[in-house]
Amino acid sequence: MVFAHVTAFFVDKFLGNYIEDIDSHQLKISLWSGDVTLENVHLKSNALNDLNLPFEIHTGFLEKLQVHLPWKHLYTHPTKIHINGFYLVLKPKTDVHYDPEQSEQREYENKMKEVEKVEEFRRQREKYANNDKGLHHKDTFVERLQFHILRNLEITVENIHITFDDQTTKSYSFQFGLTLNYLKLYTTNEQWEEMESKEESKIIYKFGEINQLSIYWNSNVQSRLNLTKEQIIDDLK
Repeated sequence: MVFAHVTAFFVDKFLGNYIEDIDSHQLKISLWSGDVTLENVHLKSNALNDLNLPFEIHTGFLEKLQVHLPWKHLYTHPTKIHINGFYLVLKPKTDVHYDPEQSEQREYENKMKEVEKVEEFRRQREKYANNDKGLHHKDTFVERLQFHILRNLEITVENIHITFDDQTTKSYSFQFGLTLNYLKLYTTNEQWEEMESKEESKIIYKFGEINQLSIYWNSNVQSRLNLTKEQIIDDLK
């Protein structure tokens, strides 16, 4: 099943960029079954580095991540991503010292990792393509596959707490954060009614829904940055 292998590659690549200590071999096995469940996983502290933002991840935690891939009906049934318990603590980037040699080396290493992943994918794709004489347009196939997955992609994130902690000025630390009961993104028709998009549909309609959004600002408080990861997660729940 070529499309299953292709999809598994992209999901593995995406999750591997953001989640610490992910077992790629076990993940691929789970992906082939169509259902993946990861519990109590930490986000990589450098997950946002490529965006060149003025802040970075101090602690990131997913209590439960579930991915459902309907292999037999991938073109018409939704691919579902469900996260329950998303906790994130951001902090400002301070005392950044630019080392051109170190930066160049880091960029080179990142590029080599990407090249290695692409080469592995190319080898695996050729292996499957050689066993399937009907597959002539590989690039077109991959592009169509990605499009169909995105068209029916459903995302649900529950119990969200994101906070920015700043203790740059020790005598005046503050926290700015938001909480959400849930965030949903799903496919609709042109009347914004939830539905599964058909294969012949040329326009994609997506509807986003948020529930119980709260925003807060605390000043002169003990910063979470001084706590352990376990204490931070307990405090955010």
